[in-house]
Amino acid sequence: MQIGRPIANTQVYILNRMLEPVPTGAAGELYIAGAGLGRGYLNRPAITAERFVASPFGTAGVRMYRTGDLARWSANGLLEYMGRADQQVKVRGYRMELGEVESALRDCRNISQAVVAVRQQGDSGGQLVGYVVAADGSTPDLTSVRRELSMRLPEHMVPNIFVVLESLPLLPSGKIDRKRLPDPKPVARVRREPQTEQEKLLCELFAEVLGVKQIGLDDNFFVMGGHSLMATSLVSRIWSRMQIRIPVRVIFEAPTVVQLAAHSAFEKPLTAPAAKYANPSAIQRK
Repeated sequence: MQIGRPIANTQVYILNRMLEPVPTGAAGELYIAGAGLGRGYLNRPAITAERFVASPFGTAGVRMYRTGDLARWSANGLLEYMGRADQQVKVRGYRMELGEVESALRDCRNISQAVVAVRQQGDSGGQLVGYVVAADGSTPDLTSVRRELSMRLPEHMVPNIFVVLESLPLLPSGKIDRKRLPDPKPVARVRREPQTEQEKLLCELFAEVLGVKQIGLDDNFFVMGGHSLMATSLVSRIWSRMQIRIPVRVIFEAPTVVQLAAHSAFEKPLTAPAAKYANPSAIQRK
């Protein structure tokens, strides 16, 4: 959403957490300074200290107002509103700003509007849901959208589920009415059962780490609520139960049981000499 340009005698800054200007096109928090800036909130010193901060630009004593909004400068010098910066949530063990995810989602091809929310999905806990409105005359390819987001954001910030809407629900003020965002419909699909002993054991280990009753061959570890700490636990259990040592990155490369079982790392189980040195008493001392 375009805001426009600053009015006369007003300075607008888009800054990162270190109060440094961000590049054109990058999202940051919007700060306002200038002749029209107020002195603070009446009889509310705590919030005044939080919102009216010392400006690193200009002379000593100059302050600026921290709006809590995310924005960016467009190539033609216009301000674009990107959402709120204080919509911080914790999902899969990570803290993140929903506005940052929404900004990246709106930059994807064939997406005109987007909002991200956290929804509880059964045993898998909180899940990120991306609500999108397609650009005029287009149909968003959600697989491509996920791929684009994966190139811009860490894995834990990519929504697990996408919902395409004709329009976003709005409040009378024009802001998004998050309470009216629909719950995502469960996807009906047939869960493939493990066929080999290795697949059966991996399904058991996935379920143990994720704290769910059952895992199918195609269930994604991260979509089911896993995160990097859980991936470390899974790697430890694979070594303990299967005597196969793999790096944690393999779980990110092959997040389903069927992919993991077929991964090249599983073709080379730990060799006998390496296993021998796992026992300190087996080391020959000179």
